[in-house]
Amino acid sequence: MRLRLFSYRQVVEHFLRTGLSPEKIALGIAVGNFVGILPFLGLHTIMGIAIAYLMGLNQVIVFLGAQISNPISFPFILFISAQIGSLILNGSFLDLRIHDVDLIRHYLYPTLLGSVVLGVSVGSLSYFITLRILKRQKR
Repeated sequence: MRLRLFSYRQVVEHFLRTGLSPEKIALGIAVGNFVGILPFLGLHTIMGIAIAYLMGLNQVIVFLGAQISNPISFPFILFISAQIGSLILNGSFLDLRIHDVDLIRHYLYPTLLGSVVLGVSVGSLSYFITLRILKRQKR
């Protein structure tokens, strides 16, 4: 049996041929990116498929978008999310200390808030970039 790898262009052309509009594909990628940035490690796939089902989006596309979070990128996403959340909540970057800290208030709240802000930002940006690429490719 021969393993066949597909290029990005082949995958995009496949979804365009199946009748999905560029807007639906871009929205699926954006929703997947949003879900992938949330700090719920191990739940990205389940959350992405559930949201795709509820929104009537292609579950495979949302799953692919959620792969923004992987073992290499997740520590960076978590760190940036925590810093954004701390900046919003405290007006300063997160002080990284280990002892004498209320872990929930010090790390969890900023990380949750920051991940939502980062997820919305990355999701929105990926929507417009993907839409532009798809419309250019469709020509």
